[in-house]
Amino acid sequence: MKKTIFLSLLTFILVLLLQPLCYAQNHPVLSDSIYSDILKEQRSIQVLLPDDYKPGSAEKYEVIYITDGEWAMDPFSFVYKWAQGENFVPPAIIVSVPNKYINNANQRDRDFLPVHVPQPAISGRAGNFLSFFKNELIPYIDKTYPSNGTSSLYGHSYGGLFVLYALLAEPQLFESYYATDPPFRFNDDYLIKMAAGKLENLPPDKILWLAGNDLTYKGQGIERLDSVLRDKAPAGLHWKMVTYPNETHNSVRLKAMYDGIKFSYSGYSNAPVSFHPMNGILLKDKPAPIVVLNRDLDLRYTTDSTEPDMTSEKVMNSMFFITGPAQVTVKAFSTSGKYDKIARGNFELGEALPSVPQPKKIKQGGLKCSYYKGSWDKLSDFKSLKPIQTGVADSLFNINKLPGKTNFACLLEGYFEIPRDDYYVFALVSNDGSRLFLGDKLIIDNDGVRSAESIKTFILPLKKGFYPVRVEYLQKDESSVFQLLNVNMETGNATNYPFSFQYYVK
Repeated sequence: MKKTIFLSLLTFILVLLLQPLCYAQNHPVLSDSIYSDILKEQRSIQVLLPDDYKPGSAEKYEVIYITDGEWAMDPFSFVYKWAQGENFVPPAIIVSVPNKYINNANQRDRDFLPVHVPQPAISGRAGNFLSFFKNELIPYIDKTYPSNGTSSLYGHSYGGLFVLYALLAEPQLFESYYATDPPFRFNDDYLIKMAAGKLENLPPDKILWLAGNDLTYKGQGIERLDSVLRDKAPAGLHWKMVTYPNETHNSVRLKAMYDGIKFSYSGYSNAPVSFHPMNGILLKDKPAPIVVLNRDLDLRYTTDSTEPDMTSEKVMNSMFFITGPAQVTVKAFSTSGKYDKIARGNFELGEALPSVPQPKKIKQGGLKCSYYKGSWDKLSDFKSLKPIQTGVADSLFNINKLPGKTNFACLLEGYFEIPRDDYYVFALVSNDGSRLFLGDKLIIDNDGVRSAESIKTFILPLKKGFYPVRVEYLQKDESSVFQLLNVNMETGNATNYPFSFQYYVK
């Protein structure tokens, strides 16, 4: 069976589910400051709110703190917005923490280095700087801005040293720690030795991203920390170390920033886990394909109703096959675990629905369409209603050209001709209530009023012949969306069922 099965359906559904995000910055960078009793000085900060933030909204966001803010804010915020535009990361608050300058002298060595060394002479007050974050800056941001209480920390070079120090000294303070091109050889591998003694006691579900170029990996001690992590890192620490060849100390930042946030938020998506067909009837010993729409996710599945874990079968090339009966569960795993998502479907073992002989007095080319006016939240019993207009839903039919735009319902009736014995997949797409019947059997129930498009799919075996078909649809507001699609299992095309195989009673 071709791997192109359902690709047209996938494209159609992805267009509906994945809405592009704007790269433009809707909010200016806010300049703020806080006096630190710990550092005995005023510290400037810059705050960039998410584009979708609306003043007064109850929405809360994660916060990412950027050290060396005067240099790192622009590239990091650009990279983050780019990744958000591709739906790799959620909206977040970005807080830039510029360095303090005293008599034009940058105090970053004072704030980033955890122990005093002769050169630079101002080194050794990273503990104070970390206390400033813990006891003053983070509480201030959480109180003043729409923070949800979850924070991450980014640092480059000596800032990367500070990031690792923060993980080892205050591991509960941040969720994700990003360190790019850090000189871990500082003070005779001080932090590497500290890591060897503290890694095993870290709390679970922390994320550590380390990156450097090929020269600093060996020359600045990153390789030695890599060995310690391989030996000592607990299972609950999600860490990754990446080396980028042919990059400088500064140029490595862009790639490392982008890959780092993608690693931290791996598994994030604003779309649900979705596979098709979602439910169905299967014949004994005749497999059927399941296609998973989501991309760039770690997807695993089971067919016995149990929740997948990391030992479960992996979804490869967006597809797997099942035999009935099966209770399919597909789970998307995220690095942090908080973006894990699950979708389930039920596939019964059964027989093909019986077809009927070709009915008399039918005409090829579409289904009878009956149009009703009324206000419903659920599909009604059409037998008790009188249509105000009837016609044929043929190749020229357009639901948006019906007399009314709101508070109406349609009933489509007739027959589908099935050309051969096989599996058939139907997709019902609507933003309000819809149902599909073959004969007296309810195949797809997509009833109810909703604000967004809903897609349901069903696979079943059918016999060559004719099947009575009934499609019900109600529309509450003006945003009418309604399509009944059939997936051709040989070509992979998702289209209207061919009008040459649709019939209505004359």
